[in-house]
Amino acid sequence: MVLDDARPVYPLLVKMARELAEDARNGKRGGWVTYDDLCKRCGEELSIKESPRTVFARRLKPIQAACLEHDKPDLAALVIQKPKRSDSGELLRPSAAWWEIYVSRSEAESEDVRFWFERYRVARDFDWPDEPFF
Repeated sequence: MVLDDARPVYPLLVKMARELAEDARNGKRGGWVTYDDLCKRCGEELSIKESPRTVFARRLKPIQAACLEHDKPDLAALVIQKPKRSDSGELLRPSAAWWEIYVSRSEAESEDVRFWFERYRVARDFDWPDEPFF
Protein backbone atom coordinates (compact mmCIF):
# COMPACT_ATOMS: atom_id res chain seq x y z
CA MET A 1 0.00 0.00 0.00
CA VAL A 2 1.72 3.14 -1.23
CA LEU A 3 0.34 6.63 -0.69
CA ASP A 4 2.26 7.87 -3.72
CA ASP A 5 -0.11 5.81 -5.88
CA ALA A 6 -3.09 7.36 -4.12
CA ARG A 7 -2.11 11.05 -4.15
CA PRO A 8 -2.92 11.69 -7.83
CA VAL A 9 -6.38 10.13 -7.42
CA TYR A 10 -7.30 12.13 -4.31
CA PRO A 11 -8.33 15.34 -6.17
CA LEU A 12 -10.50 13.27 -8.52
CA LEU A 13 -12.25 11.61 -5.56
CA VAL A 14 -12.81 15.03 -3.96
CA LYS A 15 -14.27 16.27 -7.24
CA MET A 16 -16.56 13.22 -7.35
CA ALA A 17 -17.62 13.78 -3.73
CA ARG A 18 -18.57 17.36 -4.56
CA GLU A 19 -20.50 16.25 -7.67
CA LEU A 20 -22.36 13.60 -5.67
CA ALA A 21 -23.14 16.08 -2.87
CA GLU A 22 -24.49 18.60 -5.37
CA ASP A 23 -26.64 15.92 -7.00
CA ALA A 24 -28.01 14.95 -3.58
CA ARG A 25 -28.79 18.58 -2.71
CA ASN A 26 -30.60 18.94 -6.03
CA GLY A 27 -32.64 15.80 -5.43
CA LYS A 28 -31.02 13.79 -8.22
CA ARG A 29 -31.15 10.04 -7.75
CA GLY A 30 -28.80 7.42 -9.09
CA GLY A 31 -25.60 9.43 -9.05
CA TRP A 32 -23.38 6.47 -8.22
CA VAL A 33 -19.72 6.02 -9.11
CA THR A 34 -18.67 2.47 -9.95
CA TYR A 35 -15.14 1.08 -10.06
CA ASP A 36 -15.47 1.11 -13.87
CA ASP A 37 -16.43 4.82 -13.75
CA LEU A 38 -13.47 5.62 -11.52
CA CYS A 39 -11.07 3.77 -13.83
CA LYS A 40 -12.46 5.57 -16.86
CA ARG A 41 -12.13 8.98 -15.20
CA CYS A 42 -8.62 8.14 -13.98
CA GLY A 43 -7.69 7.47 -17.59
CA GLU A 44 -9.47 10.49 -19.07
CA GLU A 45 -8.70 13.09 -16.42
CA LEU A 46 -5.42 11.87 -14.95
CA SER A 47 -3.91 9.69 -17.70
CA ILE A 48 -3.68 6.87 -15.16
CA LYS A 49 -4.42 3.43 -16.54
CA GLU A 50 -6.18 1.30 -13.95
CA SER A 51 -8.49 -1.68 -14.00
CA PRO A 52 -11.55 -2.25 -11.80
CA ARG A 53 -9.77 -5.31 -10.43
CA THR A 54 -6.77 -3.36 -9.13
CA VAL A 55 -8.07 0.15 -8.51
CA PHE A 56 -9.06 -0.58 -4.91
CA ALA A 57 -5.75 -2.15 -3.92
CA ARG A 58 -3.54 0.42 -5.65
CA ARG A 59 -5.52 3.65 -5.35
CA LEU A 60 -8.40 3.41 -2.88
CA LYS A 61 -7.05 1.23 -0.07
CA PRO A 62 -4.19 3.65 0.71
CA ILE A 63 -6.66 6.54 0.71
CA GLN A 64 -9.03 4.58 2.95
CA ALA A 65 -6.21 3.87 5.41
CA ALA A 66 -5.08 7.52 5.39
CA CYS A 67 -8.64 8.74 5.95
CA LEU A 68 -9.12 6.50 8.96
CA GLU A 69 -5.67 7.29 10.35
CA HIS A 70 -6.37 11.04 10.13
CA ASP A 71 -9.96 10.79 11.47
CA LYS A 72 -11.46 11.78 8.12
CA PRO A 73 -14.47 10.21 6.42
CA ASP A 74 -13.68 7.25 4.16
CA LEU A 75 -13.40 8.58 0.58
CA ALA A 76 -13.21 5.00 -0.71
CA ALA A 77 -16.85 4.57 0.37
CA LEU A 78 -17.92 6.70 -2.59
CA VAL A 79 -17.13 3.97 -5.13
CA ILE A 80 -19.45 1.00 -5.56
CA GLN A 81 -19.43 -2.29 -7.41
CA LYS A 82 -21.08 -2.36 -10.78
CA PRO A 83 -24.40 -4.20 -10.56
CA LYS A 84 -24.48 -7.43 -12.54
CA ARG A 85 -27.18 -8.14 -15.09
CA SER A 86 -28.68 -10.77 -12.81
CA ASP A 87 -29.08 -8.21 -10.01
CA SER A 88 -32.23 -6.16 -9.70
CA GLY A 89 -30.24 -3.01 -10.43
CA GLU A 90 -30.34 -1.98 -6.78
CA LEU A 91 -26.99 -3.48 -5.83
CA LEU A 92 -25.35 -0.59 -4.02
CA ARG A 93 -22.26 -1.48 -2.03
CA PRO A 94 -18.50 -1.26 -2.30
CA SER A 95 -16.25 -4.19 -3.17
CA ALA A 96 -15.64 -6.95 -0.67
CA ALA A 97 -12.15 -5.55 0.01
CA TRP A 98 -13.63 -2.24 1.26
CA TRP A 99 -15.05 -3.98 4.34
CA GLU A 100 -11.80 -5.62 5.47
CA ILE A 101 -10.52 -2.77 7.64
CA TYR A 102 -13.87 -2.33 9.38
CA VAL A 103 -14.32 -6.05 9.99
CA SER A 104 -10.75 -6.36 11.32
CA ARG A 105 -11.44 -3.49 13.73
CA SER A 106 -14.78 -5.07 14.76
CA GLU A 107 -16.67 -1.96 13.65
CA ALA A 108 -18.94 -3.72 11.18
CA GLU A 109 -19.79 -7.00 9.59
CA SER A 110 -19.04 -7.59 5.95
CA GLU A 111 -21.85 -6.45 3.64
CA ASP A 112 -23.54 -4.28 6.30
CA VAL A 113 -25.07 -1.92 3.75
CA ARG A 114 -26.38 0.54 6.36
CA PHE A 115 -22.91 0.88 7.84
CA TRP A 116 -21.43 1.52 4.39
CA PHE A 117 -24.16 3.97 3.36
CA GLU A 118 -23.58 6.09 6.46
CA ARG A 119 -19.88 6.28 5.58
CA TYR A 120 -20.80 7.07 1.98
CA ARG A 121 -23.02 10.01 3.02
CA VAL A 122 -20.47 11.42 5.44
CA ALA A 123 -17.68 11.20 2.82
CA ARG A 124 -19.92 12.69 0.13
CA ASP A 125 -20.92 15.67 2.27
CA PHE A 126 -17.57 16.36 3.96
CA ASP A 127 -15.78 19.63 3.18
CA TRP A 128 -12.66 18.06 1.65
CA PRO A 129 -9.49 20.10 1.21
CA ASP A 130 -8.36 20.41 -2.40
CA GLU A 131 -4.86 19.15 -1.65
CA PRO A 132 -4.22 15.71 -0.15
CA PHE A 133 -4.12 15.78 3.64
CA PHE A 134 -1.71 12.81 3.75
